[in-house]
Amino acid sequence: LHVIARVNLGGTARWLETLTAEQIAAGDEVAVATGQVQGDEVEDPGAGSMPLVRLSRLGRAVSPLDDVWATRELRELIGDLKPDVVNTHTAKAGLVGRAAALSLGRNRPALVHTVHGHLLTGYFSPLAVRGISTSERLMASASDLVLAAGEKVRDDLVAAGIVGADKVRVVRPGVRDFDRIDAAAARVQLGAPALRSGAVVAGWLARVVRVKRPDRLVGAALRTPEVEYLVGGDGVLREGLDQRAPANLHSLGWADPATFWSAVDLAVLTSDNEAMPYSLVEAGLAGLAAVTTNAGSAAEVVVDGVTGLVVDKDPGAVAEGVRALVADEPLRQRMGEAARARALVEFSPERMLGEHRSAYEEALSRQHA
Repeated sequence: LHVIARVNLGGTARWLETLTAEQIAAGDEVAVATGQVQGDEVEDPGAGSMPLVRLSRLGRAVSPLDDVWATRELRELIGDLKPDVVNTHTAKAGLVGRAAALSLGRNRPALVHTVHGHLLTGYFSPLAVRGISTSERLMASASDLVLAAGEKVRDDLVAAGIVGADKVRVVRPGVRDFDRIDAAAARVQLGAPALRSGAVVAGWLARVVRVKRPDRLVGAALRTPEVEYLVGGDGVLREGLDQRAPANLHSLGWADPATFWSAVDLAVLTSDNEAMPYSLVEAGLAGLAAVTTNAGSAAEVVVDGVTGLVVDKDPGAVAEGVRALVADEPLRQRMGEAARARALVEFSPERMLGEHRSAYEEALSRQHA
């Protein structure tokens, strides 16, 4: 049984959609307990293919009353389904899901929590981070195993004292391969404006929120006026991005990843904090070189100097990286080919399933030890 607060648009939803599909194809019985998206959030299209069980009181917002009711609902569901393993995802569902399972005492299933991207930097105030760290530390101690979406995420969790190195394992996302379409046709489908003939097009695909640093992208675009930038994504900073965007930066709103990566010549990521960024994996499958800040496990997707460039968290450094790839088309092509070859192996759905099955088996053995 997977537990997640809501299946909002983004990498975690795609992670679960791929993982559950692979589990079902392998003959596993799978369910996903979740609530509803809230506020201006959008539910991921992949939710329609997942084996969802809706909980009426589970959601992103912190509400003590709703959280107690959600824990009760989830406890009843676990009692009915009697799963071998409960795998929680994201901080809110991790707290509610593990509390519900632990309340069953000796009859509880094995407990696994996946940290897709920790909240230690880039999201909250120092006081809030201390509270989150304390909560995560307590729940990790009660879990049989913690899964980290990347080596950097694992190392940060261990360094912060949230979980011991003996209880955390690295798992990677699996991303299905897709066909690219003609760039001009893709731009028409995306509703992109007419771009300068012959200009190299850089793509940035992410939620338009503070931790993704769209302001850093604006800074890079200002420094590279010869490059056209397409931005796919939406979020609370979208309006501000549109207002500040230079003439060579075009904001498109939410975009289908396969279409988006077909429309551009290279990928850019400017984040302060990441787990294992799906956008860079997808860009690699599309045969694109990338320029990324050294955020989280981004450097585990983009191998510096081989499949792209990993740069400092500075608009000037991002611009310099973009400029280097724009100026050397053969290098850009070689890196793109290397990125695709690596993504097909390192981020295959089959590998994702294998890593999770091994983790679940270990969790079960720890539970019964």
